[in-house]
Amino acid sequence: MNLKPKTINQYERKIEFLRDGKYVQYTVGNPVLDASKFSAVTSVPAGTAIFRNDTTGLYELVKEQTPETMKGAVLTSFDVTVKPNTNEMVGAIREASVIEARCHGVTQNFKNATKGRLIFDI
Repeated sequence: MNLKPKTINQYERKIEFLRDGKYVQYTVGNPVLDASKFSAVTSVPAGTAIFRNDTTGLYELVKEQTPETMKGAVLTSFDVTVKPNTNEMVGAIREASVIEARCHGVTQNFKNATKGRLIFDI
């Protein structure tokens, strides 16, 4: 896991996939993305669907074949770059009203897993 301090050059960035700022709940303790699932340097944009792998305890990107019984399904709250073999922490939103067209990797199974927490507006 990469716990080294980073310099962030962007401030007050608007989270574009949120419908509004009311009733937004962030996860406590940032999810850690499993770098072993990435074969090259990959940019994971804000609003990407991720879930917790119960075997490793690390988070992975949601894919079409990911079952709706996935645990810890959330959306990333900021952009992050994942390098192979270097796990990355990312902020995540567990409850909000979001714009589906501006999210990434959202499947029907993800919607079912987050029903009642994430509301996908038109």
